[in-house]
Amino acid sequence: MQKPATPATPSSPHYLRIAEMLRQTLASGALRPGDRLISARKLSEREQVSLPTALEALRCLETQGLIVARPRSGYFVRQETRGGLLPPSRPSPRPMPVTMAGLARSLFSSADTRLIPLGAALPDPAWLPTATLQRALQTAGRRLQAHGQSYSMPPGRAELRGQIAARAAQWGGRFGPDDLVITSGATQAVRLALRAVCQPGDVVAIERPAYFGTLLLLEDLGLKALEIATDPREGMLPDALAEALAKHRPAAVLASPTVQNPLGASMPVERKRALVALLEQAGVPLIEDDVYGDLAGDGQRPPACKAFDGSGNVLYCSSVSKTLAPGWRIGWIAPGRFHAQVLKARLAGDWAGAPLLEAAVSEVLASGDYDRHLRRLKSRVQTAVQAVTARVEASFPPGTRISTPCEGFVLWVELPPQVNALEVHRRALELGIGVSPGQLFSPQADMPNHLRLNCANEPTPRLLGAVGQIGELCRELAHQP
Repeated sequence: MQKPATPATPSSPHYLRIAEMLRQTLASGALRPGDRLISARKLSEREQVSLPTALEALRCLETQGLIVARPRSGYFVRQETRGGLLPPSRPSPRPMPVTMAGLARSLFSSADTRLIPLGAALPDPAWLPTATLQRALQTAGRRLQAHGQSYSMPPGRAELRGQIAARAAQWGGRFGPDDLVITSGATQAVRLALRAVCQPGDVVAIERPAYFGTLLLLEDLGLKALEIATDPREGMLPDALAEALAKHRPAAVLASPTVQNPLGASMPVERKRALVALLEQAGVPLIEDDVYGDLAGDGQRPPACKAFDGSGNVLYCSSVSKTLAPGWRIGWIAPGRFHAQVLKARLAGDWAGAPLLEAAVSEVLASGDYDRHLRRLKSRVQTAVQAVTARVEASFPPGTRISTPCEGFVLWVELPPQVNALEVHRRALELGIGVSPGQLFSPQADMPNHLRLNCANEPTPRLLGAVGQIGELCRELAHQP
């Protein structure tokens, strides 16, 4: 994941020249992992530059994941994760009711927009193409005139459905504009999918750990969760799923095969193909949550499971909430053979969408602005994930293990067993920092020593300092009886 350094030229800023010199020193092996670097003050004296310039050079290497800062100690060559990589999860073998809505409400009620945002999985507002979005709104407003303030009746504006289907065709999506229903974000899309294929009391197979929004939906709809062992790199384990299908016959499988939340795992293409075939043979629908899919791949994004759906057994859900405009709440579902049921549920729900926002998203997709924005966003995400990962490795207690996502912007952290993530969350709030405790990501809040960290923010000294503060909290709790 390490991002290549930008070569320094004679006309480059002084800090880039110094950073490149230090990077070459590290590459030569002159310093070993864990060794301390020259201090910023001595570096400024040696290179005859200002102290802020020397600090900027060191921070440049930190954002590349090569060195880490330790509070009041200086900068050190990055070491590998102390506890190693995370193993596949170990779920309960039986379906269980979901009982974590009360916990979620208690945590969300204390949310504060002024918190350092390591909790909510949202991109930094400064990373969103605000000017592009405003232009799209203005263009759409001029075109729609008064109709922009009316209703967009299901299945949603044809021009937007056409743009979504055309983009999906690039990765092999097997659906057209008439196969899509526009929704209020991906959460509504998943809710509609669950309503279409499940009845209260049914069992739904999910990943472990699972996105807490999924768990809240299951609880609200009266559905039971059957956790499936999930590898932190390659997603839901096929053998574990096959065994669960034979033993429990779930009404549906709900998964994020591309950039899973909170692990960041992505299934290899052949495993996706095999998953679709397995569920088609078993007659069990797959609800595919692909909300992070556009963050995957270097250039061309990998296919979603929907690309291998020949029978309409995959209900494909996605949105622009994690990449373009979280507050616009524009999502969609391609429900395959369940189209009639989903459209009926959409009409029975909140009835209509927002035509102005749907038209504006269509403008952004059609203009090419979305693709240009995605390239910048993925580069920023990669840099930020490296920087946060390095700071976690440097500051969290021995025995900590972390996921190593290839794509996406969330980091899943397993703490030593004696560290309770709810206590970390409580103390972090007192410091003005938001984190998501692991108890949110399992049906019965039984992952107490895990945290999810959002890395989709500019890795400023303030943000990385907050990661270090969380590490210090965890160290303190790890040493308590």
